[in-house]
Amino acid sequence: MVAENRLGRRSFLSLAGAGLMLTGCGSTTARPSASATAPRNTFVLAHAAAPAGLDPSRKNSQETARIAAQILEGLVTADRSTGEPAPGLAESWQVADDRRSVTFTLRRGVRFHDGAALDAAAVKANFDKWQAQAESSEPWASRCAFATAFRHGTSSPLVASAYAGTEVTDERTVVVKLTRPYTPLLAALTQPAFGIASPASIEAGTENEHPVGTGPFRFDSATADTVKLSAHEHYWGELGDVGTLEMRVIRDAHVRCAALITGEVDAYDLVGLDAFAPLARRGVQVLYRDPYSVSYLGLNRSVPVLRDVAVRRAVASAIDRGALASQLYPNGTNVADQFIPARFNVDGENLQIPGYDPQRARDQLRASSYRGEALRFYYPRNTSRMYLQEPERVYAQISAQLTRAGFRLEPVPMDWDDGYVDAVTDPTADHAFSLLGWSGSFRDPDGFMGPLLGTPDAQLGDDDAGLLTAVNRAATMPQGDARNAAYRTLNDRVSAAIPAVPLAHPVSAVAVNSRVASFPLISTGFERFNELRLA
Repeated sequence: MVAENRLGRRSFLSLAGAGLMLTGCGSTTARPSASATAPRNTFVLAHAAAPAGLDPSRKNSQETARIAAQILEGLVTADRSTGEPAPGLAESWQVADDRRSVTFTLRRGVRFHDGAALDAAAVKANFDKWQAQAESSEPWASRCAFATAFRHGTSSPLVASAYAGTEVTDERTVVVKLTRPYTPLLAALTQPAFGIASPASIEAGTENEHPVGTGPFRFDSATADTVKLSAHEHYWGELGDVGTLEMRVIRDAHVRCAALITGEVDAYDLVGLDAFAPLARRGVQVLYRDPYSVSYLGLNRSVPVLRDVAVRRAVASAIDRGALASQLYPNGTNVADQFIPARFNVDGENLQIPGYDPQRARDQLRASSYRGEALRFYYPRNTSRMYLQEPERVYAQISAQLTRAGFRLEPVPMDWDDGYVDAVTDPTADHAFSLLGWSGSFRDPDGFMGPLLGTPDAQLGDDDAGLLTAVNRAATMPQGDARNAAYRTLNDRVSAAIPAVPLAHPVSAVAVNSRVASFPLISTGFERFNELRLA
């Protein structure tokens, strides 16, 4: 996932402050008698920000998705080793010959945490909810997972929805229909955003405060900075070693490190640069995820001067991306010349993002339409992201380089929890530059290109009709050499347009204590903690 759109920390905390300490499911439906003994171990994970609510289908939030992945399950899941779609709540599926529908056969005997049986009608209720959300007037609607995957809800005549509806064939069979092929459909459905929630919770409208799914953990309680989950003893699969899972918010990377060392937490995500050596000296195990995100300098082309490609090229020439990757990101981070990570093997063959050349930047700027006006540069504080572990340090280095090239900047620091993402993805706002990124949430190049450039309302906000058409055409092409070639060409075209300046494809790291025998690390960060093994 993800540059994260946020519900707003105040909204989430107001629910917690109003006494949101829910246990069980809140339903009057009787739960079945115990069929298994739940494990008793408690495990505490520290992550870097408060979740943007608890419904992953609404907002792109890493923390929300991580919590939801324990509670909600999708029709398909991602194989931890390959990322390829594997059976989830659907035991099998059949793709139509014309690739315009997929028929799913559901597992038998699966029940939601409220005791209701999983059936095809429940799946349809979720798709109907996701469709309605994407069509709503909510400010986040155009960037929710359903909208970006199916290109649904946009008013642009350049983009038609790929979603044609969901049909119940019988109790265990549901058909997802498309208006045109969408090649990564199965992969896209592995995202936590497509986890199936109890129809009763959808009807009650409580999914964002108290999610009810079929997963190995059920929601227990929430406070301002902690969400607690309990192992669901009636889970249809393997429960694992953890009985109580606590997801705790610790925003400062140094404090997260100290909490691990003192035993306050068992693991923490997004290890900061300064912590690697101290942790190594203490013999603490640090686990690295493969690069599966991109950090970038956002360029708001609603600011007139940034419509000039010469100005954008001067910006790119002014930034020493190699120094950023080597000095401000963990070892193993790659310099980014494009937005799609290298693991997909679709690197452009004629990439045109300028290399670091301060003199060239100054010359380009003098020859451009820029006349020394102050440009507002937003950057986040009090957070670490998979794509931006040290945002304040990255800002300091980039702003110094842009200033040397001749730009006049007005710094605007903003706390992440105060709606930073909403501010810098609003094209009508007053920012010129911003620091942001995107974390891949499923295994396909469209997992990057779709959310970033797939609609006029996408995160990078590009209005180039030709580029938009090329992004959406590539998503429909069958897997194979022709599709890979289309993405190589697309990467070249994006690099020429420079809708933003890609900076790095970072690795991210999790530190774990000696209790952990095996941690289910996954590049997306959506680890499932019933797969955790304790010593």
